[in-house]
Amino acid sequence: MKRRSSGAALITALLLVGVLAAIGVAMSRLSNVEHDTRTKAVLSAKVYYGAKAGLEWAIQQVIAGGACPGAAPTLGGGLTGVTLLVNSCAPTTHGLGNTVYYISITATTGAIGTVTYAERRMEASVSSIP
Repeated sequence: MKRRSSGAALITALLLVGVLAAIGVAMSRLSNVEHDTRTKAVLSAKVYYGAKAGLEWAIQQVIAGGACPGAAPTLGGGLTGVTLLVNSCAPTTHGLGNTVYYISITATTGAIGTVTYAERRMEASVSSIP
């Protein structure tokens, strides 16, 4: 009888090792997903603030110069690696010579198709109407 009970203990031990291995694999995959999610959240915040900075820069250029801005500036500091693009800046005249500028800015970082890619587009309108 001891042989039968020792065989049952071996089978139980193997099943327990298999279950623990499966739990280990699942924990590893969850850890990878959590890491990717955290990375995307940081990149999303980075391009949000990059687009906001670019939009504020463009608004300042319109107010100071009365014309659409040229090439977007290079960002530094915590926004290093964020690329800005002025998608459009279209002035339109309304009423008694009041001009409204519609500005669109896109901020990107990373390579398309990778976990390190993020993009944000912001738009604003600026007018000379008092």
